[in-house]
Amino acid sequence: MGDYTDVLKRLVLYRKLLGLSQRELAVKVGLSQEQYSYIENGRVLINSCLLIKFDSIGLSVDTLIAGKTYNYKAHRLESAISSITAGETKNFILKLLVEIIVNDFRKNSDAMTDNILLLEALCRSWDNFSMLRFVRSRLNLNQIDMAERLGLGIKKYRALEYENIYPDAEILLHLYNISHYQPSLFMNLSNRKLQIIKSVWENFAPEKRAVLLECVASLSKCIERL
Repeated sequence: MGDYTDVLKRLVLYRKLLGLSQRELAVKVGLSQEQYSYIENGRVLINSCLLIKFDSIGLSVDTLIAGKTYNYKAHRLESAISSITAGETKNFILKLLVEIIVNDFRKNSDAMTDNILLLEALCRSWDNFSMLRFVRSRLNLNQIDMAERLGLGIKKYRALEYENIYPDAEILLHLYNISHYQPSLFMNLSNRKLQIIKSVWENFAPEKRAVLLECVASLSKCIERL
């Protein structure tokens, strides 16, 4: 389990790998050199807005918080989904794909992996999905107990669970330490639904993945013709 000082060490290492001074990196994220130095020295927390800015310049939230990258081998899936331009169509096909994957796994496996359970929870709630709510349910805690575990007041905790706000780096690290789920999923920085699908994609045999990709292509063509 890492602590916040590890996050700060990774931040300093990233800056040095880029060959940037504190002032130069500060400019990239819209801060003064003094403001940025407070962050590197741990005097000011990395808030959610700054996490998003770091992510946008190449320092991923996952690398910063977890100290690792998540590289899922799902290039053909990504290509198939990215070719669907209509947002509503993409959302519909992604949901159907999730339902197919979850049902297939339930029929053919005796044990549900953590990522399949996550996918199943996504399938159930979809547009109202909350990563924090999912983790809380996995820990079998109510909101008050979960808030206490994170050292938060209940009002702030509820805002985080409903995703009205997103966690700062310290809270995000705590969530990663207790759940081991990809930190960026708690912030929904990119296409979180696709990212969760990608996390289980390699669980399927190549021939089954090919069938799923064929389903995506066929559905997309059918919807376009309507």
